Amino acid sequence: MAVYKNKNTWFFRTYVTDNLGHRKQIYKSGFASKSIAKLEEQQYILQYKKIVGENILFSDLYEQYKTFKSQTIKPQSFITICNKIENHILPYFKDYKIKEINHIVYINWKKYILQKKYSFKYMSSLHICMVNILNYAMQYFGLENNVASKTGNFININAIKKYDYWTFEEFYTFINKVNEIEYKVLFRVLFFTGMRLGECLALNWEDIKSDYISINKTIAQKVRTNGNYIVTTPKSLSSNRVIKLDKETIYNLNLLKRFYSQFIGFNNNWYIFGGIKPLATTTISRKKNYYCDLAKVKRIKIHEFRHSHASLLISKGIPITMISARLGHRDVSMTLKVYSHLIPHDEEKIINLINQVEERN
Repeated sequence: MAVYKNKNTWFFRTYVTDNLGHRKQIYKSGFASKSIAKLEEQQYILQYKKIVGENILFSDLYEQYKTFKSQTIKPQSFITICNKIENHILPYFKDYKIKEINHIVYINWKKYILQKKYSFKYMSSLHICMVNILNYAMQYFGLENNVASKTGNFININAIKKYDYWTFEEFYTFINKVNEIEYKVLFRVLFFTGMRLGECLALNWEDIKSDYISINKTIAQKVRTNGNYIVTTPKSLSSNRVIKLDKETIYNLNLLKRFYSQFIGFNNNWYIFGGIKPLATTTISRKKNYYCDLAKVKRIKIHEFRHSHASLLISKGIPITMISARLGHRDVSMTLKVYSHLIPHDEEKIINLINQVEERN
């Protein structure tokens, strides 16, 4: 945006973007003063954005948003968001002009999503995608209101989600049946560290120092480049952490390292779980299910090894602050949100404590 003087009058020259993302130059002249030219320029841009925003199709808006988003987030997150939008949002709204997506239209879309019986977390993520797209339209295309924000999120019927997990005894029944060293050590590390699978698979032997393991990267499991998984930064800043290992896990890791050292070319840059390249997640799940059935224990998801670790620590009275740091949560409130139902609420102990205090007085 710029204002110039031409002899005795002022003019402005600016660039605007149409609903297809094409830039074009706008020139207006004949203004009596610089301030009037600036004001006219601002009003013109606002009016132009409003006209574009009112008439742009959602499908065209999404293409612009997609380009914008690809430059601001990680590849795995970008693919996940695009999949959600293209599977659940774009097919419904693609032929609507932005101005046509009102309160009733958005509520009907929410009803359509509710019929699919997705979890609240997943439906909420779809709502957030829609909020972000319309915020983008407000910022760059002059849309006046964000109907998704005003209408609000889905209602969480089951406010506290209870995850499945194994007890210490169930895990040992399972692990005693695992006779492949790579998977035996992997399952043990998952259970006794609470690491995410992506964090585990990204580990190199250099990440182990004495009895500590450094978690400083993860594998983008849904993103491939030339057939390889992408190693990227952890989920969040707090996910960068160093945690201590128990003696039995260290012993098992040393056994696995001796196993790999027999192979030509072995070095400390090899992946702990897989060697030259990390183990495939599909194979890990298949192996886990096979040994669950062999041990006759209930099947749990790979991510529920993490929940099992948290539940083990909670059952042994470890402070929630220490558990939160070990899991790499950004704050204790996140840990409490997920695991509060596992924390014992012994009313009898509370009353006994109060009685003892009162008796002393």
